[in-house]
Amino acid sequence: HSMLIRLAKEVNAPELLPSAFYDLSRYLPSQLATGHATTPDGIARHLEYDDLLKVLRGKEQAARFFSTFIVNELEGRTPSQWCLNRNEINPLTKRACQLAFEAITFELIRDVNGIVFNRNSDPLFAIADSFLMQTRQDIPGAENRVIYRACESCRMEYGAIVDAMREDFWRRIPEWFELEVTNWG
Repeated sequence: HSMLIRLAKEVNAPELLPSAFYDLSRYLPSQLATGHATTPDGIARHLEYDDLLKVLRGKEQAARFFSTFIVNELEGRTPSQWCLNRNEINPLTKRACQLAFEAITFELIRDVNGIVFNRNSDPLFAIADSFLMQTRQDIPGAENRVIYRACESCRMEYGAIVDAMREDFWRRIPEWFELEVTNWG
């Protein structure tokens, strides 16, 4: 990554920098500071000091975006106005969609440091995965009765939010890593 950053700067290809900086931000700060990659001959690759600071500040901005996403889009999420469970008589069934989103919130917060599933060290992936959690282990052609599963209407409404948030996230990467890129996004 540090070699790609150097090369992109040398050949004046700033459009390569945001994805390289974001990819580096998925490493632990200790890995970034001590050398994020090792060559076959055992030499650790280090970032230039200014680039290291940019990666760390960008990592913080991405983490803030992700935590704001959890608070604004998942915590206390109410069912869609078209929720298929909205008019159910059984209180547990009526709250199924709300419980599903609470379960997603719990899973994301439980792995807040990325240690369990290494999800949250990549907020862009974690946002997408928060939607995919609702369809994992589906069996094609069968009625899937997985506990904590939102109805189709609630999932699709949430899926549209996930897509919009990922686009917004991607668009902000150059700003977060203090990079000037005119043709990004």
